[in-house]
Amino acid sequence: ENMRLFALLVAVLAPAIKALAGPLPARRAFRASSVLAKAAAGRFEICQNKYCRKKGAASTLRYFQELSEGVDGVEIVVADMSHTEHGCFDECTMGPNVRLDGEPQTDNGKVVNGVKDAAAVAELLGVDVPKGYK
Repeated sequence: ENMRLFALLVAVLAPAIKALAGPLPARRAFRASSVLAKAAAGRFEICQNKYCRKKGAASTLRYFQELSEGVDGVEIVVADMSHTEHGCFDECTMGPNVRLDGEPQTDNGKVVNGVKDAAAVAELLGVDVPKGYK
């Protein structure tokens, strides 16, 4: 009896709820520009712990080092999160992870996840992707 009443209630209310809520926005892939202005950070910390390295963090660090050459006010460092339980930003499943404008041995700064290729690095640095990079 309760299940039939519940099914009837769902059948009656579902269209009204959908009409009030409107269409759901399309899910977009992360783009750094959606949360950051061009050249938004001066200090970039790239996680080099086990899970981020498995996801390509060594290449991410190399891209940062190469693409930041000649860019004023930019500091590229390996993240020092030794004060945390895991020694990282604790966002391992979404790596490689990069922290913007954080301070060593603190938890401040914005962490950007999934920075895997030169295009993502260039976008964070506010530079164009040079020819020869993906």
